[in-house]
Parts: sequence; structure tokens; C-alpha cells
Amino acid sequence: MAHPEIMLSLPTIDDPVDRFVAVTKFYLSGWHIRPPGVKKPLNPILGETFTGYWDYSDGTRGYYISEQTSHHPPKSSYFFMAPEHHIRIDGTLKPRSKFLGNSVGSFMEGIAVMRFTNRGER
Repeated sequence: MAHPEIMLSLPTIDDPVDRFVAVTKFYLSGWHIRPPGVKKPLNPILGETFTGYWDYSDGTRGYYISEQTSHHPPKSSYFFMAPEHHIRIDGTLKPRSKFLGNSVGSFMEGIAVMRFTNRGER
């Protein structure tokens, strides 16, 4: 969700190949976040939720809800929706660490499913 200006127009693209390329562009745009590095997810107690919304320049709004769904291993689940733009995203995030000899690596695993509700696509 780092660059919503790329995401909001995706359901309006009629050509499936152009839509696929635009989704890939949106996905890759999330790799450019400052400061760099893997981000630590929300770490509330089990059952606690975080909710928020974004006001977009066109007067619409996007809504976000996340919850810690597992403590060991830590896992967060989330839901995002921009109803006027016909976009819904559901996903889970699972951070993990790995010892690499002289260093430690931090990795973010998980899945995200983007749906275009006006097209019946995911």
C-alpha cells in the first residue's frame, strides 16, 4: 500500500495483459520504501486489532484492518478495501529470522490476494 496512486486505477484497465503488467508494477513499487529494510509487523496481543484508513486525492477512502492471529510463530493477518475502486486485498505476514554464520537475516513471508470486485478476478 506504499504507492496507492498506482493501485487505484488497476480495476479500470480493460486489457488483461495490461492489467497484469500494472499489478506487477504496483507489487514492485512496494519494494521502494524508506527507510530500507524489512519492517517489523504490528505485534499486539492476540485478538487486538489495528484499524486505519487513507483519504485519497479523489475524495475516496481505503480501509485497513489487521490482527495478530498467532503468537508462536508470530503471524499477522490483514484486510484492505477501497470500495469505490473495487479493490480488496487479504493477506498474512509471518516474519522469521535466520542465522547466517557471522550475521542474522530477517525475512518476511506470507501471502496476499488482490481482488478486483468489479471483474471477479483475483
